[in-house]
Amino acid sequence: MMAHMASVEKVVEQAKLMESYGADIVYVTDSAGAMVPAQVTEKIKALKAALHIEVGFHAHNNLGLAMGNTLAAIEAGATRIDGSIRALGAGAGNTQTEVLCATLEKIGVKTGINLYKMMDTAEDIVAPIMHGPQEITKDSLTLGFAGVYSSFRLHAQRAREKFGLDPCEILIELGNRKLSADKRI
Repeated sequence: MMAHMASVEKVVEQAKLMESYGADIVYVTDSAGAMVPAQVTEKIKALKAALHIEVGFHAHNNLGLAMGNTLAAIEAGATRIDGSIRALGAGAGNTQTEVLCATLEKIGVKTGINLYKMMDTAEDIVAPIMHGPQEITKDSLTLGFAGVYSSFRLHAQRAREKFGLDPCEILIELGNRKLSADKRI
């Protein structure tokens, strides 16, 4: 989930293990929305060179790079791409499916998806049930900049309420400590 925290060598090592266990596909997952296109390209290319299975990519938009990172993944050889209508997802959301479809069509990639129906679904079905639009807020930007998962945001906000601490400073410190959801302070 936190591909930005692992070296290329570690990502390849773990992916080879998954392939040996019978996986049909391995994903590079940027759940903190902390990666930049060069990092995505490097990891996807390394996996494509080392594996005999498909490679996919999952992006979050905390740094505003979900679409750029997704395009970098495709150019590097990823054959499976995650997206979500109206960018639904943690933090600032995921790669927005309808935008990805339009972008891919614009650059000549045939997806087989009816772009206009996808846009209608986003506008007429998904948007009305959302509390508000997915956007890059101070909190989600801090998550991406610090490289921490969105589950830490609530705890940082509670620390602000209880102790008067700055949530951004807490999230940055968690990132400096390279904490993930499976590690404890």
